[in-house]
Amino acid sequence: MIKRFLKRLLNRIYNFIKPFKYERLNAFILLSFLLVLIYTYRLLSLALWDGQKWIDLVSEQFQGKIMLSSEKGEIIDRNGAILAASRPVLSFYIRPTEIGDKELFKQLLLGKKEQYEKYCKEKKINCKKLISKISPIFVFKESEIEKAYKKKYTIVKTKSGKILKIPFVWLKKDVAIDRKVAYNAARKLLKVYYNLSGENAFKKRYPDLLGYVKEYVRVYPYAVGSTVVGVSNKFGEGLSGLEYVLQRMGILTGKKTCLSGEKDARGRVYLGNDAYLFVSREKGQNVQITIDGNIQYIFEKVVSKYGKLWHPKFINAVLMNPQTGEIIAAVSWPFYNYMKDEPGRSSEKLLTSRFVTAPYEPGSVMKPFVAAAAINEGLVTKDSVIFCPATLKIGKYVFRNEFHGKDVKERVWEIIEYSDNVGAIKLAQALGKKKLYDYYRAFGFGQKTGVEIPGESPGKLNDWKKWRDVEFATLAFGHHIMVTTLQLAAAYSALVNGGVYVKPKILKAIVDDKGRILKTFQVSKGRRVISEKTSEVMRRILTMVVEEGTGKPTKLENFYVGGKTGTAIKYNRKTGKYDKSRITATFAGAFPMTNPRYVLVVSVDEPKVPKNMLWATKIAVPIFRELAERVLLYERIPPDRKLYRIDENGNFTIIDINRDFLLTNGLQQKK
Repeated sequence: MIKRFLKRLLNRIYNFIKPFKYERLNAFILLSFLLVLIYTYRLLSLALWDGQKWIDLVSEQFQGKIMLSSEKGEIIDRNGAILAASRPVLSFYIRPTEIGDKELFKQLLLGKKEQYEKYCKEKKINCKKLISKISPIFVFKESEIEKAYKKKYTIVKTKSGKILKIPFVWLKKDVAIDRKVAYNAARKLLKVYYNLSGENAFKKRYPDLLGYVKEYVRVYPYAVGSTVVGVSNKFGEGLSGLEYVLQRMGILTGKKTCLSGEKDARGRVYLGNDAYLFVSREKGQNVQITIDGNIQYIFEKVVSKYGKLWHPKFINAVLMNPQTGEIIAAVSWPFYNYMKDEPGRSSEKLLTSRFVTAPYEPGSVMKPFVAAAAINEGLVTKDSVIFCPATLKIGKYVFRNEFHGKDVKERVWEIIEYSDNVGAIKLAQALGKKKLYDYYRAFGFGQKTGVEIPGESPGKLNDWKKWRDVEFATLAFGHHIMVTTLQLAAAYSALVNGGVYVKPKILKAIVDDKGRILKTFQVSKGRRVISEKTSEVMRRILTMVVEEGTGKPTKLENFYVGGKTGTAIKYNRKTGKYDKSRITATFAGAFPMTNPRYVLVVSVDEPKVPKNMLWATKIAVPIFRELAERVLLYERIPPDRKLYRIDENGNFTIIDINRDFLLTNGLQQKK
């Protein structure tokens, strides 16, 4: 019944719509109409109703098969010099399971003349010309080919968990050959192989027996700044430093893209294959940073010299602009050498930015913050006289002043000049625990600076309510507190720049390939810590440390330099006591001091030197002085201590300037 009904229905439809008197023509029209309806339905099903289903299926099938290194954005210094860039290279692959005559193919890859001569004789062509065109890809070793043959295929896992064996093996990666040259060479080599082997390329599922893919290797042209810039792995993924941070931020690398292999329109040249996808990334944006590549080079050379001389655990040096918080140079020795070292576990320590990751007890470099807080609170002035006994007992502990058993009176600025522990304790006691804690926090201690470098430590500053009296006393001269070198640089910037704490920064701008600025990373507004007047006083006090105090070896002939030494004896956990043979030496300072343009902090951990050299004056100060001199020379900063003039008659004169900047009439100075 149903068959009869359908037959009658079709006959009625056919008789109703038949436009021609010829039956065959009408049947053709009807059949064509039905096929159009079927294909239209199928197209709508694929595109609309079931489209997402098939997209997901394809994505699941191909996702993550073969990852390629992608072109990343450049990292450039403040002057436009390239610190990190991506260089295009080619990575060659073969398909061992598709190669019938493996020995013949190997000989062709190795450039064996007899095989090419055989082909040229048959084709009656110039053999030398043919070999010269293929020779650019004769870069493979026999061991590499044998290894690829043995591997046979690449095993990958799809998103659904299915294991696939792809007839694809990397032969040699990161080959520096022009892409067009490689294209022509590989095409000719395959042509020779198929002719000599007698195999039919069109009958193979994967006829591209030899192919290449464009990849990128990360290069560091300036070869400086490894503890800041960092490194990438062979896939271009950042492993450390800014390479890691900027990739996580999605700046250096764009979104993932899928690239099919290359194959010519007629299928005659098989360099790549549409049967699977390579996963890569779009090129990211270029980033300009605050580092000056030339100054960074100077820092690395100088610090390396002292590192090889004293063999400490590390040497940190950070140079900052105190007004903007921009880090101009930062080095941590020993550091990764782009010219010699390779990324890996053995180089992890060399890539560590210890100036942000390694907090330590800083010692007397903390005393200026105590003095600044007391002056800012109006408890004392720079000239207030403080009685400092030879010994000061707090609990079971006895603290001694710096004057070898003598009771002395000192002005506040002299306490810092001579680095007197008892005087610093007296100033801290005048402040009280909570006030000292608040100022230390305001100067940025006990918290991360927020700089764009991974692994930053907040240091350690316990809550003031937990301080015992003896801990409170030692906090005045830099013990029972842990700080990083960068924290000190940021804090000293606030001490000398007018009293405002500015967040350190290393990212300057995002720029395009033509150098046009697309986005700038703004300087933080900062927070006021001390008044401008207090900051001005502290600049003069710190200058006196260099002029007449513990930092005297730092003194320069034409510039006022200010700063503070810190010799911190390290705590030995095994013995439970402080070990005088192990120190961390620090010098934190600024220059030119009448209008500071730079803040520099140098810290040296456990130098291997004789006992009579275990002082910051002997260890950190020489490094600071050499770095400061070279920065001033490089930047051609005009002196703020002496003015050099040539008059109309050609006479050369030297005039002392800013004489009133120094402090005088100190009580201990008189003696």
